[in-house]
Amino acid sequence: MSTIASILNAAARCEPLSPRAALQLLLETDPAARRDIWAAADACKRVLLGPTATYVVNLNLNFTNVCALHCTFCAFRRGAEARDAYAHSIEAVVAKVVRYRAQYAITEVTIQGGLNPALPVSYYFDLLRELKRACPEVHLHAYSPQEIDFIQQRSGWSLGQVLDALRAAGQDTLCGTAAEILVEPTRRSICPEKIASARWLEIVRAAHRAGTRSTATMLFGHIESPADRLMHLQRLRALQRVTGGFTEFIPLPFIAAKSPLGRAVGRCDIDDDDVLHMVAVARLFFGPELPHVQLGWVKRGLALAQRSLRCGADDIGGTLLEEEISNRAGSCFGSRLAAEQLAAAIREVGLVPIQRTTTYDCVAPFSASTQVSLLPPPWEELTTSEPRRSATRVRPPGSTKISSP
Repeated sequence: MSTIASILNAAARCEPLSPRAALQLLLETDPAARRDIWAAADACKRVLLGPTATYVVNLNLNFTNVCALHCTFCAFRRGAEARDAYAHSIEAVVAKVVRYRAQYAITEVTIQGGLNPALPVSYYFDLLRELKRACPEVHLHAYSPQEIDFIQQRSGWSLGQVLDALRAAGQDTLCGTAAEILVEPTRRSICPEKIASARWLEIVRAAHRAGTRSTATMLFGHIESPADRLMHLQRLRALQRVTGGFTEFIPLPFIAAKSPLGRAVGRCDIDDDDVLHMVAVARLFFGPELPHVQLGWVKRGLALAQRSLRCGADDIGGTLLEEEISNRAGSCFGSRLAAEQLAAAIREVGLVPIQRTTTYDCVAPFSASTQVSLLPPPWEELTTSEPRRSATRVRPPGSTKISSP
């Protein structure tokens, strides 16, 4: 039996995949061998979760596009004096969420924005508080570890105090974005002003231990190597083994079209098959320890998201009403899809669609969560010897002004 076949036989049964085996799969380029890997990932997914796939009815809310950082892959950020810079008032944001809740029955609001020095620290807490007051049943999936670091710097509080205050204000889960690639110096090349990998992991670990779960993401298809991708996955799995706090893994294909990084290196978007291969290897690497893998439709389209459901993914993403970041970067697949379209796309590939909550409970149509768990049986908790590394902080922001939209 070949080495690849031996790896896949074990992986399809959801046995833990070693880093060495995962790297071997990541490096595989033969189309036939790749199809075998995708089939093994699909088999693993079916062992864990059966013939189902999920989606969430959500609003993607970017409250400001002004940012003190200059990440090379980002086409969303604006300087404070840009003509299209904006910062939405809390009242406007709340009114929008109330309207979308009534019109679309959203169950989740994903809240992220640029690091805008003109917004007071209190904005982050007041926004959550007012949203919970207006729509207590809506899950607030709010802020990235980068934003948590920004709040901590400006507040002078400890990390624990910031996390406790956000949870008290209404934060339900933490966005696992700003991870990009958790490998230095590759990370320093694409986002030198961002918090270091160790700091991202520190914040997420603290959030999990405080009772706030999060997603996990990886930006790939830029200048990273297969070894970088593996190291990123290893660090996420090590943390998951300690905390169990990740709800899902979301690989994010780099959109090169309008980003400074894409122009600088002459990079085109990676092939669809390379995207599917990353999804499949992630599924096999995480197995039952992080059972939900999502390739959302917004970056590479609904057709590829459908294909991913046969390559190890079990979630197709959300309705993403008003998605902006990917579209600014050059995605041409729109900013929203109806829940009915997502459910139909799942059915088209022979799977049973399930509307889920942020934390993967089932949602009955037009009613509160039925609290039916979509998680597999509990996995034995493991330990890790991952060393704690020093963190690099973003410099304190200045007093840049912003004009009202």
